[in-house]
Amino acid sequence: MAIIRMTLEEIAAIPDEEFKEEEERAAKLPFVYDPDCPPLTEERAKELRFHRVNPKRKSS
Repeated sequence: MAIIRMTLEEIAAIPDEEFKEEEERAAKLPFVYDPDCPPLTEERAKELRFHRVNPKRKSS
């Protein structure tokens, strides 16, 4: 996992469109997407039993 250090000003300077595009791409994937990990094929993800996280369900 990468450690990224940014100031609040740097984070605020990132356009909202970048976040929206990333969220849209991740929503289309049939398994959990982590940009810090190498990409998995869908078959490999199933072997590892990855699944999409339900955004409506809150973790406790």
